[in-house]
Amino acid sequence: MMRFAVPAMRRRHILRAGAAMLAAGSAAGRAAAQGFPTQPIRLVVPFAAGGAVDLVGRLVGQGMAAGLGQPVVVENRTGASGAIGAQSVARAPADGHTLLMAPITSFAMLAGLPGNNLNLDLLRDFAPIGTVGAVPIVLVAANRLQVESVGALVALARRRPAALSYASAGNGSTEHLAAELFAQQAGISLLHVPYRGGAPALADVLGGQVDLMFATLPNTLQNGGALKILAIATAARSGAVPEVPTAAEAGFADFAVSSIYGLLAPAGTPAAVVDRLNRAMQAAVAQPELRARLQQQGVEAAPTGADTTRQQLASEVARWAGVIRDARISLQ
Repeated sequence: MMRFAVPAMRRRHILRAGAAMLAAGSAAGRAAAQGFPTQPIRLVVPFAAGGAVDLVGRLVGQGMAAGLGQPVVVENRTGASGAIGAQSVARAPADGHTLLMAPITSFAMLAGLPGNNLNLDLLRDFAPIGTVGAVPIVLVAANRLQVESVGALVALARRRPAALSYASAGNGSTEHLAAELFAQQAGISLLHVPYRGGAPALADVLGGQVDLMFATLPNTLQNGGALKILAIATAARSGAVPEVPTAAEAGFADFAVSSIYGLLAPAGTPAAVVDRLNRAMQAAVAQPELRARLQQQGVEAAPTGADTTRQQLASEVARWAGVIRDARISLQ
């Protein structure tokens, strides 16, 4: 194969031209950030008003508005398990003035489900801004079930394959996939009982009609100790239930599930604008009053940068796609 040498003068010209283009792009990004924001920011919440995602979005939006010098207006765009709101943001101008308050764990699960109507690539169609925090997930058991630890539960499930039942908020929900991940890691078989929402699912565990559930910690605590909490699926114990061991302490080092909340922008949003938005979010979450109000909603604040959020999103998408594939779960 013939190789053609590029004259030294031409090489220098090409390199200078490339450097000039990079510098121009960087300067344009900085200029965009310096003038940003130029109008109110629209924060799309893809679920109904009053829910957890909505409450977190409103709290964080209020906190960010002060730092950005523009109002942050929450818009609830519901439907299709959050897909309609997410799609509206993905199609918006990539200038930082339209953002998505995303339940990152739920969206990562939805993305891996065959037959989902998300119609988005979370890593391609969005520019992550940062995560706000997460709501811990706990393993709870009905009081009538004669187990007091995760080890005892696993032993019982091995003696009675597919006899123990667990409730979820529906096929493909966080509760469903958390239970499937646990069953895969424990090497046990459980019977799935899906409901139309987390509240009726938890009610039937309370009533003893279903044996188990992976539920959010706030929803569990609202029931005032009427359920046995066997483990919390976080890296460290929670101050709300310090006596409850982590899944790792119970023998499941790789089992960690939380409902993560984060901010996303349309793909192509300038890096300098993303950085400005992240700094505003970090400053908002650092306020003691806002952090305390998040905690009241069960959210453990843990703000991250854009790069960390992208890695976290990629990890969640890959992990839950594997769980869905191995358990042969679909929405059909």
